[in-house]
Amino acid sequence: MSLLEEIRNRPVRELLVGTYDMRYLCMPVFPFFRKGRGVPPPRFFGVHEFLGIFVALVMGLQHALAMVGGLITPPLLISNLAIGVRPGTSIPYAKGDPSEIQRYLVQAALIVCGIMTFFQVAGFRLFRTPFQLGAGVLSCMGVSFTTVPIATSVINTLMKEHGNTFEEAYGKLLGTLMLCSIIPSLLSFFPIRMIKKIFPPIVCGVVIMLIGVHLIGAGFKNWGGGAFCADNYLHGPTSTSCLLPNGKYANGTMIYKTGTCYVSPGVNCGDKTKTEVFLPFGAQQYIGLGFIVFFSIIVLEVFGSPFMRNASVILALLFGYMIAACIKFKGKKYVTTTKIDMAPGITFLWTKTFPIGFYAPAIVPLCIVFIITSIETVGDTIATLEASRMAADGTDATRRIKGALLNDGLSGLFSALATSLPLTTFAQNNGVISLTNVASRQAGFAAAFWLLLLGILGKVGAWITTIPEAVLGGMTTFLFANVIASGIKIIINGDPLTRRSRFILACSLALAFGVELVPQWATNNLWPVTPNMSKGVRGIRDAIILVLSTSFTFGAVTALILNLIIPLDSSNPTTTGPNHGNMVVDDTTSGKEDEDGDYSVVPPYIKQAATTALVVADKPVPPLAITVAPPHVVVPAAAAPVESGPSGSSPSSSASPVTDGAAAAAMAASDSFKARPGSASAATVAATVV
Repeated sequence: MSLLEEIRNRPVRELLVGTYDMRYLCMPVFPFFRKGRGVPPPRFFGVHEFLGIFVALVMGLQHALAMVGGLITPPLLISNLAIGVRPGTSIPYAKGDPSEIQRYLVQAALIVCGIMTFFQVAGFRLFRTPFQLGAGVLSCMGVSFTTVPIATSVINTLMKEHGNTFEEAYGKLLGTLMLCSIIPSLLSFFPIRMIKKIFPPIVCGVVIMLIGVHLIGAGFKNWGGGAFCADNYLHGPTSTSCLLPNGKYANGTMIYKTGTCYVSPGVNCGDKTKTEVFLPFGAQQYIGLGFIVFFSIIVLEVFGSPFMRNASVILALLFGYMIAACIKFKGKKYVTTTKIDMAPGITFLWTKTFPIGFYAPAIVPLCIVFIITSIETVGDTIATLEASRMAADGTDATRRIKGALLNDGLSGLFSALATSLPLTTFAQNNGVISLTNVASRQAGFAAAFWLLLLGILGKVGAWITTIPEAVLGGMTTFLFANVIASGIKIIINGDPLTRRSRFILACSLALAFGVELVPQWATNNLWPVTPNMSKGVRGIRDAIILVLSTSFTFGAVTALILNLIIPLDSSNPTTTGPNHGNMVVDDTTSGKEDEDGDYSVVPPYIKQAATTALVVADKPVPPLAITVAPPHVVVPAAAAPVESGPSGSSPSSSASPVTDGAAAAAMAASDSFKARPGSASAATVAATVV
């Protein structure tokens, strides 16, 4: 049944608010008065579950707000390059008003993300092909952070060394991005076995986890007052008072070996168009505002009703925003309406354009960037499937992963044509899914609607930008921690942590965490720029410095290379993981013949038939523990071999017997599958389940 038919066939009340037990959803929880009874978890909503319009809009707004902070940051950083004049002159870098350029790039990013999120969530099947466009799950598209360092370098080079205006430099960047965006689309047509070999769980999990670590840094910067404020922060004094040259005492930072000090000017945080309060980074007022949001999420998780726990992110954010709007600091407001008053009522794409060009030295760096975003996309899609309680392996998962890659490539092309930076699958939304227990695609469509609305309605989008950085940071820090948890879950649920996988994990985390903690480790001094350096070499040099100085790119490349060159560990022939369910499969023996010609995978119908046999016999269904031996030999795991006859006769008395009805059910289930040489019949397996 299509979504439109489902809407038509539902009563109005059910269509608006769904069919929920409102008492269960809305009654608060008092855990200390439940006399040992557990607190029921929030209900999980699957990918295809109907939410109701109101619930879908609330859940979609959570996803949109979780993305807004990270989504608008790249265009804000890029548009800041338009501010200023050329050295030694009064000629500005931009022809137009820099504030108008900034507003337009933010609105364009919101609109493009809304459009491409719709395609990503819908997962349209391509006509008469096995491919689809989009993942078809609750996975949202956002502006890629990975592009920002290269984009900044390219624009600065074109403006300062080639005399281009900001509009011309940005246009050349967009043209180069169009060419490089083909990489994710090409990867989507590769065989899935090749994709999984390049991006196994150990690689994807590491990338997702490192992205979360990197994003937590961004969340903490906002929590303390803002990213610019954090990056230009001067540490407080090393002593409570210092002697200045004029004999006065003042707080400041000690000057090495002089005994004197200078008063630290600091950098006051704030945007005059959104606040009247300007305080140094880490001021107690900023920390307090962010903590209100963070603590509210905890309170809602402990005491909130199921609905409140599902909507805890947006409720905590709105509560923090309300507090910030109501209080003042020395008579000055934390929230003003200046940006809202300045914004136009309605806007759309191409109300401002840039001349499309091309910059060859940026090809290599941007190709590396798109490879990294492809790794992010594969990992994020797997994380979304895991959070949505869907199989992360198999035909359906393969189609969704390829659809996400194809949508990633087309999003890069469309976003450049729409004057925006390239998009990628956002990891933040996996944290929202895990937190809210809502994986319904309807929440994804609602998120796309909100993003599009925020982009088109200039006043609404301007309201979002008035949220204080500290309030936004308190929320995003918690969400980004859920991204780390998603990465850890992918690693744990993937292949076993053998010596090989632990080695890959250790090397990747060592280098990535080192760069994250000490970012100056790999900087310009590693490969200094010389006057005689060619443009091509400069581009390669910039790409290498970018990879080495960004934690998640460094860790991703390290994990990718090590996974391809380190031989598989043959000391442990037993493999477990999502491909084998709860089975233990001896790779040295025979089972179902796979595509490589070796017998290493137990046929899935064996597990189904064995389960059917136990259900018919009215016996509990334990996790299957099956070892496939040479032809017609099936043994329970950690038990002595049990021989069976060549025609599937009854096993020896050491096997656990099943009833005649169970055996008949197992045989019936296996009738449609002719036993291959080296495979055990379903009935025999059912009879030997421990």
